[in-house]
Amino acid sequence: MSLQLQPGMSLGMATTVEVFLTLQLVVCVFAVTDERRNGRLGSAALSIGFFITMGHLMGMYYTGAGMNPARSFAPAVITRNFINHWVYWVGPMIGGAMGAILYDFMLFPRMRGLSERLATLKGSRSPEDENQQETRGEPIELKTQ
Repeated sequence: MSLQLQPGMSLGMATTVEVFLTLQLVVCVFAVTDERRNGRLGSAALSIGFFITMGHLMGMYYTGAGMNPARSFAPAVITRNFINHWVYWVGPMIGGAMGAILYDFMLFPRMRGLSERLATLKGSRSPEDENQQETRGEPIELKTQ
């Protein structure tokens, strides 16, 4: 399957469609796999599959719904059609970054202090992170009723 823009779609419109499709996919993946959330119900695989299906149904007509540069690259290589192929790289990269920022800073922000944020910027680990790493390796006893 070759990814091609619908006749009448401008490059800006196509890039916007790819940004939106990738953004919704990234937010979905973060939401269903985030260990900090207690209210996760159902299967993560089914949720992600549903959102991929919805993304393809919404975007297939307009751009072919690339949503992933790797998924867009193979059809372009096989058909040797790289016309406007940058749309399928730039759109998902911007959408992925926007989805990560949206989820991590607005939808489900991490509560960190100034010292932890500065440690992240410097590339060093804070003492709280080192203590958490040590306790994660301990076995947990599961009790049944």
